[in-house]
Amino acid sequence: MKNISIKTIETNGRSMFIYWLEFLKPYHKLANKETEALATLLYYRHELSKEISNEKHIHKLLFSSDIRNKVRADLGDMKSGVFNNLLTTLRKKKVLSKDNKILPALIPNMGPESNGFKLVFNFEINERK
Repeated sequence: MKNISIKTIETNGRSMFIYWLEFLKPYHKLANKETEALATLLYYRHELSKEISNEKHIHKLLFSSDIRNKVRADLGDMKSGVFNNLLTTLRKKKVLSKDNKILPALIPNMGPESNGFKLVFNFEINERK
């Protein structure tokens, strides 16, 4: 088939969310540390979804002290104040809502037990642009 190019990326669960956000960079325009923080939150969100099906509970637990401490540790033992400033930046960029919900468009549509994910881009070429 012409006009189709397929590539496979072998990755682990954590890195998958970094790749996901890197591919979506034209949409969210986050800086590297912001991308890393959001990818880590997405990873823990996915882990929570394996045991919890209620979205409200997932959002609430994602920003609990326990998970926040894990995220900070994963980000190089980030100080609490620095982490809070980072979350504020993500809210200002409308990636997080005021009530700490991740923008749905940035949450990959994958089930809790998924061991793969496909992201499809349709490039519409407009010669006039």
